[in-house]
Amino acid sequence: MSFRNIRGLALALGFACLSGGIAQADPAARAEMAARAGSERLRLFSLGKLLDTGAAPRGAVVQMKQDLMRQGYYTDAPQGGLIAAQGWANGLFGYDGNINGGSLHDRFNFGGLVFETDPAYRAKAGVVVGLTAGGLARYAWDNGRYLEARAEAALAWSPQHQIAHSSIDYSLCTRNHLTGWQFFDLCQSGTAEERDLGSRHSAQTSAALSQIFATATANHEIGAALASARGESGRQTSLTLSWAAVWDRSVTRLSLTKAAPIDDEIALNYRVNAGVQWLWHQRLIGVTLWHQRAAGGRFLGMPRADRAQGIDLSYEVNPLLTVQLGAMRNRSTASFFSYDDVSLSVHYDAKRW
Repeated sequence: MSFRNIRGLALALGFACLSGGIAQADPAARAEMAARAGSERLRLFSLGKLLDTGAAPRGAVVQMKQDLMRQGYYTDAPQGGLIAAQGWANGLFGYDGNINGGSLHDRFNFGGLVFETDPAYRAKAGVVVGLTAGGLARYAWDNGRYLEARAEAALAWSPQHQIAHSSIDYSLCTRNHLTGWQFFDLCQSGTAEERDLGSRHSAQTSAALSQIFATATANHEIGAALASARGESGRQTSLTLSWAAVWDRSVTRLSLTKAAPIDDEIALNYRVNAGVQWLWHQRLIGVTLWHQRAAGGRFLGMPRADRAQGIDLSYEVNPLLTVQLGAMRNRSTASFFSYDDVSLSVHYDAKRW
Protein backbone atom coordinates (compact mmCIF):
# COMPACT_ATOMS: atom_id res chain seq x y z
CA MET A 1 0.00 0.00 0.00
CA SER A 2 1.37 3.44 -0.88
CA PHE A 3 1.95 6.15 1.73
CA ARG A 4 -0.76 8.26 0.07
CA ASN A 5 -3.37 5.52 0.55
CA ILE A 6 -2.38 4.96 4.19
CA ARG A 7 -2.43 8.70 4.90
CA GLY A 8 -5.85 9.12 3.31
CA LEU A 9 -7.41 6.29 5.29
CA ALA A 10 -5.80 7.48 8.52
CA LEU A 11 -6.98 11.07 8.06
CA ALA A 12 -10.53 9.93 7.28
CA LEU A 13 -10.69 7.67 10.30
CA GLY A 14 -9.09 10.28 12.56
CA PHE A 15 -11.69 12.84 11.54
CA ALA A 16 -14.44 10.28 12.19
CA CYS A 17 -13.16 9.55 15.69
CA LEU A 18 -12.80 13.22 16.58
CA SER A 19 -16.29 13.99 15.32
CA GLY A 20 -17.73 11.44 17.72
CA GLY A 21 -15.45 11.68 20.71
CA ILE A 22 -14.88 15.37 21.49
CA ALA A 23 -18.14 15.96 23.33
CA GLN A 24 -18.99 14.86 26.89
CA ALA A 25 -20.23 11.25 26.95
CA ASP A 26 -23.99 11.04 26.48
CA PRO A 27 -25.36 7.47 26.99
CA ALA A 28 -28.75 8.41 25.47
CA ALA A 29 -27.19 9.82 22.30
CA ARG A 30 -24.87 6.83 22.08
CA ALA A 31 -27.78 4.40 22.40
CA GLU A 32 -29.55 6.22 19.57
CA MET A 33 -26.49 5.95 17.33
CA ALA A 34 -26.01 2.28 18.25
CA ALA A 35 -29.46 1.52 16.87
CA ARG A 36 -28.02 2.42 13.46
CA ALA A 37 -24.63 0.75 13.88
CA GLY A 38 -25.53 -2.54 12.22
CA SER A 39 -24.33 -4.63 15.20
CA GLU A 40 -27.10 -6.00 17.40
CA ARG A 41 -24.64 -6.80 20.18
CA LEU A 42 -23.15 -3.33 20.21
CA ARG A 43 -26.68 -1.89 20.29
CA LEU A 44 -27.59 -4.14 23.22
CA PHE A 45 -24.44 -3.10 25.09
CA SER A 46 -25.19 0.60 24.50
CA LEU A 47 -28.76 0.19 25.72
CA GLY A 48 -27.40 -1.51 28.85
CA LYS A 49 -25.08 1.43 29.50
CA LEU A 50 -28.07 3.76 29.21
CA LEU A 51 -30.05 1.67 31.67
CA ASP A 52 -27.11 1.83 34.12
CA THR A 53 -27.64 5.59 34.41
CA GLY A 54 -31.09 5.06 35.91
CA ALA A 55 -32.52 7.66 33.52
CA ALA A 56 -33.48 5.43 30.61
CA PRO A 57 -36.96 6.03 29.14
CA ARG A 58 -39.43 3.13 29.23
CA GLY A 59 -39.01 2.64 25.49
CA ALA A 60 -35.32 1.81 25.98
CA VAL A 61 -36.19 -0.84 28.59
CA VAL A 62 -38.71 -2.46 26.25
CA GLN A 63 -36.25 -2.32 23.35
CA MET A 64 -33.52 -3.96 25.41
CA LYS A 65 -35.77 -6.85 26.45
CA GLN A 66 -36.79 -7.38 22.82
CA ASP A 67 -33.14 -7.38 21.74
CA LEU A 68 -32.22 -9.86 24.47
CA MET A 69 -34.93 -12.24 23.30
CA ARG A 70 -33.85 -11.90 19.65
CA GLN A 71 -30.30 -12.84 20.68
CA GLY A 72 -31.26 -16.06 22.44
CA TYR A 73 -31.82 -15.00 26.03
CA TYR A 74 -35.01 -15.88 27.93
CA THR A 75 -35.07 -19.25 26.19
CA ASP A 76 -37.86 -20.36 28.53
CA ALA A 77 -40.22 -17.86 26.85
CA PRO A 78 -43.62 -19.23 25.70
CA GLN A 79 -42.62 -19.28 22.01
CA GLY A 80 -40.09 -22.05 22.68
CA GLY A 81 -36.92 -22.31 20.68
CA LEU A 82 -37.96 -20.08 17.76
CA ILE A 83 -36.87 -16.59 18.81
CA ALA A 84 -37.11 -14.65 15.53
CA ALA A 85 -38.60 -15.00 12.07
CA GLN A 86 -38.60 -12.17 9.57
CA GLY A 87 -39.10 -11.55 5.87
CA TRP A 88 -38.59 -8.49 3.71
CA ALA A 89 -38.95 -7.20 0.16
CA ASN A 90 -37.21 -4.05 -1.10
CA GLY A 91 -37.46 -2.12 -4.33
CA LEU A 92 -34.23 -1.39 -6.22
CA PHE A 93 -33.34 1.34 -8.71
CA GLY A 94 -29.86 2.28 -9.85
CA TYR A 95 -27.10 2.52 -12.42
CA ASP A 96 -24.92 -0.51 -13.24
CA GLY A 97 -21.69 -0.10 -15.22
CA ASN A 98 -21.57 -3.76 -16.24
CA ILE A 99 -25.03 -5.27 -16.44
CA ASN A 100 -24.08 -8.23 -18.59
CA GLY A 101 -20.70 -9.10 -17.03
CA GLY A 102 -18.75 -8.19 -20.16
CA SER A 103 -15.33 -6.67 -20.88
CA LEU A 104 -14.85 -3.10 -19.68
CA HIS A 105 -12.46 -2.32 -22.57
CA ASP A 106 -13.21 -1.91 -26.27
CA ARG A 107 -9.55 -2.54 -27.15
CA PHE A 108 -6.10 -2.96 -25.65
CA ASN A 109 -2.47 -2.86 -26.81
CA PHE A 110 0.00 -5.71 -26.43
CA GLY A 111 3.41 -5.97 -28.05
CA GLY A 112 2.59 -3.15 -30.44
CA LEU A 113 -0.59 -4.88 -31.60
CA VAL A 114 -4.11 -3.55 -31.01
CA PHE A 115 -6.75 -6.09 -30.00
CA GLU A 116 -10.45 -5.20 -30.20
CA THR A 117 -13.14 -6.81 -28.09
CA ASP A 118 -16.04 -8.42 -29.91
CA PRO A 119 -19.02 -6.04 -29.42
CA ALA A 120 -21.11 -8.97 -28.19
CA TYR A 121 -18.75 -9.36 -25.20
CA ARG A 122 -18.40 -5.70 -24.20
CA ALA A 123 -19.85 -4.41 -20.95
CA LYS A 124 -23.27 -2.79 -21.15
CA ALA A 125 -24.08 0.02 -18.78
CA GLY A 126 -27.35 1.68 -17.89
CA VAL A 127 -30.26 2.06 -15.49
CA VAL A 128 -31.61 -1.05 -13.78
CA VAL A 129 -34.76 -1.63 -11.76
CA GLY A 130 -35.51 -4.60 -9.61
CA LEU A 131 -36.40 -6.21 -6.32
CA THR A 132 -34.60 -7.83 -3.40
CA ALA A 133 -36.34 -10.25 -1.06
CA GLY A 134 -35.16 -12.36 1.81
CA GLY A 135 -35.84 -13.97 5.12
CA LEU A 136 -34.27 -14.82 8.48
CA ALA A 137 -35.02 -17.38 11.19
CA ARG A 138 -33.37 -17.94 14.58
CA TYR A 139 -33.64 -20.92 16.90
CA ALA A 140 -32.23 -20.71 20.42
CA TRP A 141 -30.66 -23.88 21.81
CA ASP A 142 -29.17 -22.42 24.99
CA ASN A 143 -29.20 -19.13 26.87
CA GLY A 144 -27.54 -16.56 24.57
CA ARG A 145 -26.82 -19.18 21.90
CA TYR A 146 -28.79 -19.72 18.73
CA LEU A 147 -28.77 -20.95 15.16
CA GLU A 148 -29.46 -18.38 12.45
CA ALA A 149 -30.46 -19.06 8.83
CA ARG A 150 -30.57 -16.15 6.41
CA ALA A 151 -31.04 -15.80 2.65
CA GLU A 152 -31.58 -12.91 0.24
CA ALA A 153 -32.14 -12.89 -3.51
CA ALA A 154 -31.98 -9.94 -5.94
CA LEU A 155 -33.17 -9.48 -9.50
CA ALA A 156 -32.31 -6.40 -11.60
CA TRP A 157 -33.62 -5.62 -15.11
CA SER A 158 -32.28 -3.22 -17.74
CA PRO A 159 -35.11 -1.75 -19.84
CA GLN A 160 -32.56 -0.27 -22.26
CA HIS A 161 -30.71 -3.51 -23.03
CA GLN A 162 -33.54 -5.93 -22.25
CA ILE A 163 -31.32 -8.10 -20.05
CA ALA A 164 -31.35 -9.07 -16.38
CA HIS A 165 -28.93 -10.25 -13.74
CA SER A 166 -29.64 -12.02 -10.48
CA SER A 167 -27.89 -13.01 -7.28
CA ILE A 168 -28.50 -14.92 -4.08
CA ASP A 169 -26.67 -14.80 -0.73
CA TYR A 170 -27.16 -17.22 2.13
CA SER A 171 -25.66 -18.01 5.52
CA LEU A 172 -26.12 -20.54 8.29
CA CYS A 173 -24.50 -19.57 11.59
CA THR A 174 -24.28 -20.61 15.18
CA ARG A 175 -23.93 -17.49 17.34
CA ASN A 176 -22.76 -17.97 20.89
CA HIS A 177 -22.37 -15.90 24.02
CA LEU A 178 -19.24 -17.05 25.88
CA THR A 179 -18.76 -14.99 29.03
CA GLY A 180 -19.24 -11.33 29.89
CA TRP A 181 -19.34 -9.49 26.55
CA GLN A 182 -17.39 -12.08 24.59
CA PHE A 183 -18.88 -14.00 21.66
CA PHE A 184 -17.97 -16.75 19.20
CA ASP A 185 -19.64 -17.28 15.81
CA LEU A 186 -19.23 -20.08 13.29
CA CYS A 187 -20.75 -19.57 9.83
CA GLN A 188 -21.16 -21.26 6.48
CA SER A 189 -22.09 -18.75 3.78
CA GLY A 190 -22.19 -18.47 0.04
CA THR A 191 -23.17 -16.37 -2.93
CA ALA A 192 -24.14 -16.99 -6.55
CA GLU A 193 -24.47 -14.42 -9.32
CA GLU A 194 -25.83 -14.92 -12.82
CA ARG A 195 -25.19 -12.43 -15.62
CA ASP A 196 -25.73 -12.61 -19.36
CA LEU A 197 -22.09 -13.49 -20.10
CA GLY A 198 -21.25 -15.67 -17.14
CA SER A 199 -21.82 -16.68 -13.57
CA ARG A 200 -19.88 -16.60 -10.29
CA HIS A 201 -20.22 -18.87 -7.30
CA SER A 202 -18.39 -18.89 -3.97
CA ALA A 203 -18.69 -20.43 -0.51
CA GLN A 204 -17.01 -19.58 2.77
CA THR A 205 -16.57 -21.08 6.22
CA SER A 206 -15.59 -18.65 8.99
CA ALA A 207 -14.97 -18.59 12.72
CA ALA A 208 -15.03 -15.26 14.58
CA LEU A 209 -14.31 -14.03 18.10
CA SER A 210 -15.52 -10.63 19.32
CA GLN A 211 -15.28 -8.53 22.47
CA ILE A 212 -17.39 -5.51 23.44
CA PHE A 213 -16.26 -2.89 25.96
CA ALA A 214 -16.65 0.77 26.87
CA THR A 215 -14.26 3.69 27.24
CA ALA A 216 -14.98 7.21 28.46
CA THR A 217 -15.86 8.39 24.95
CA ALA A 218 -17.27 5.39 23.06
CA ASN A 219 -18.55 1.82 23.09
CA HIS A 220 -16.36 -0.55 21.10
CA GLU A 221 -16.54 -3.95 19.41
CA ILE A 222 -13.32 -5.61 18.29
CA GLY A 223 -13.13 -8.88 16.43
CA ALA A 224 -10.96 -11.40 14.63
CA ALA A 225 -12.29 -13.76 11.96
CA LEU A 226 -10.53 -16.65 10.24
CA ALA A 227 -12.14 -17.70 6.96
CA SER A 228 -11.66 -20.30 4.27
CA ALA A 229 -13.29 -19.33 0.98
CA ARG A 230 -13.75 -21.41 -2.14
CA GLY A 231 -14.30 -19.67 -5.47
CA GLU A 232 -13.61 -20.18 -9.15
CA SER A 233 -9.91 -19.39 -8.61
CA GLY A 234 -9.51 -21.97 -5.85
CA ARG A 235 -9.51 -22.02 -2.05
CA GLN A 236 -8.13 -19.12 -0.02
CA THR A 237 -7.60 -18.57 3.69
CA SER A 238 -7.85 -15.08 5.19
CA LEU A 239 -7.69 -13.32 8.54
CA THR A 240 -9.75 -10.17 9.23
CA LEU A 241 -9.27 -7.85 12.19
CA SER A 242 -12.11 -5.39 12.80
CA TRP A 243 -13.07 -2.55 15.09
CA ALA A 244 -16.36 -0.66 15.38
CA ALA A 245 -17.14 2.18 17.78
CA VAL A 246 -20.33 4.01 18.71
CA TRP A 247 -19.74 7.61 19.75
CA ASP A 248 -22.31 10.20 20.83
CA ARG A 249 -22.82 11.50 17.30
CA SER A 250 -21.24 8.95 14.96
CA VAL A 251 -20.31 5.33 14.27
CA THR A 252 -16.83 4.43 12.97
CA ARG A 253 -15.48 1.19 11.52
CA LEU A 254 -12.06 -0.09 10.53
CA SER A 255 -11.10 -3.51 9.17
CA LEU A 256 -7.95 -5.12 7.77
CA THR A 257 -7.96 -8.38 5.81
CA LYS A 258 -4.83 -10.36 4.93
CA ALA A 259 -5.24 -13.33 2.60
CA ALA A 260 -3.01 -16.22 1.53
CA PRO A 261 -2.04 -16.44 -2.15
CA ILE A 262 -3.52 -18.93 -4.62
CA ASP A 263 -1.03 -20.66 -6.89
CA ASP A 264 -1.04 -19.30 -10.45
CA GLU A 265 -4.24 -17.27 -9.88
CA ILE A 266 -4.95 -13.59 -9.30
CA ALA A 267 -6.25 -13.33 -5.74
CA LEU A 268 -6.71 -10.84 -2.92
CA ASN A 269 -3.53 -10.01 -1.00
CA TYR A 270 -4.92 -7.47 1.50
CA ARG A 271 -7.81 -5.04 1.93
CA VAL A 272 -8.33 -2.06 4.25
CA ASN A 273 -11.73 -0.45 4.95
CA ALA A 274 -12.38 2.72 6.97
CA GLY A 275 -15.87 4.18 7.39
CA VAL A 276 -17.94 6.66 9.36
CA GLN A 277 -21.68 7.28 9.73
CA TRP A 278 -23.31 10.25 11.42
CA LEU A 279 -26.71 11.89 11.79
CA TRP A 280 -27.48 15.09 9.91
CA HIS A 281 -30.97 16.50 10.56
CA GLN A 282 -31.92 13.03 11.83
CA ARG A 283 -30.84 11.43 8.55
CA LEU A 284 -27.97 8.95 8.47
CA ILE A 285 -25.01 9.76 6.19
CA GLY A 286 -22.17 7.32 5.55
CA VAL A 287 -18.72 7.48 3.94
CA THR A 288 -16.47 4.46 3.42
CA LEU A 289 -12.97 4.45 1.93
CA TRP A 290 -11.25 1.23 0.89
CA HIS A 291 -8.02 0.05 -0.68
CA GLN A 292 -6.95 -3.41 -1.76
CA ARG A 293 -4.22 -5.27 -3.60
CA ALA A 294 -4.51 -8.50 -5.57
CA ALA A 295 -1.62 -10.47 -7.05
CA GLY A 296 -0.73 -13.78 -8.68
CA GLY A 297 -1.29 -15.39 -12.03
CA ARG A 298 -0.25 -14.16 -15.45
CA PHE A 299 -1.92 -12.48 -18.43
CA LEU A 300 -0.46 -13.17 -21.88
CA GLY A 301 2.68 -14.42 -20.16
CA MET A 302 3.13 -11.33 -17.96
CA PRO A 303 2.83 -11.37 -14.12
CA ARG A 304 -0.30 -9.59 -12.95
CA ALA A 305 -0.88 -7.43 -9.87
CA ASP A 306 -3.84 -5.08 -9.27
CA ARG A 307 -4.32 -2.16 -6.90
CA ALA A 308 -7.80 -0.75 -6.37
CA GLN A 309 -9.30 1.97 -4.21
CA GLY A 310 -12.74 3.42 -3.90
CA ILE A 311 -15.25 5.49 -1.99
CA ASP A 312 -18.86 4.66 -1.11
CA LEU A 313 -21.40 7.27 0.00
CA SER A 314 -24.84 6.67 1.45
CA TYR A 315 -27.68 8.97 2.46
CA GLU A 316 -30.89 8.05 4.28
CA VAL A 317 -33.57 10.12 2.53
CA ASN A 318 -36.15 8.80 4.99
CA PRO A 319 -36.44 5.66 7.16
CA LEU A 320 -37.59 3.65 4.12
CA LEU A 321 -35.39 5.12 1.36
CA THR A 322 -31.57 5.04 1.09
CA VAL A 323 -29.39 6.30 -1.77
CA GLN A 324 -25.89 4.83 -2.30
CA LEU A 325 -23.18 6.13 -4.63
CA GLY A 326 -19.88 4.36 -5.28
CA ALA A 327 -16.74 5.10 -7.31
CA MET A 328 -13.65 2.95 -7.74
CA ARG A 329 -10.39 2.79 -9.71
CA ASN A 330 -8.43 -0.36 -10.50
CA ARG A 331 -4.90 -0.19 -11.90
CA SER A 332 -3.22 -3.37 -13.10
CA THR A 333 0.21 -4.35 -14.43
CA ALA A 334 -1.84 -5.88 -17.26
CA SER A 335 -3.49 -2.79 -18.73
CA PHE A 336 -6.47 -4.83 -19.96
CA PHE A 337 -7.66 -5.02 -16.34
CA SER A 338 -7.29 -1.30 -15.53
CA TYR A 339 -10.62 0.48 -15.31
CA ASP A 340 -12.77 3.03 -13.49
CA ASP A 341 -16.33 2.36 -12.37
CA VAL A 342 -19.25 4.30 -10.90
CA SER A 343 -22.41 2.85 -9.37
CA LEU A 344 -25.66 4.30 -8.06
CA SER A 345 -28.46 2.50 -6.26
CA VAL A 346 -31.67 3.51 -4.52
CA HIS A 347 -33.05 1.02 -1.99
CA TYR A 348 -36.68 1.21 -0.90
CA ASP A 349 -37.73 -0.81 2.13
CA ALA A 350 -41.10 -1.68 0.66
CA LYS A 351 -42.28 -4.49 2.92
CA ARG A 352 -41.13 -6.11 6.15
CA TRP A 353 -43.02 -8.65 8.18
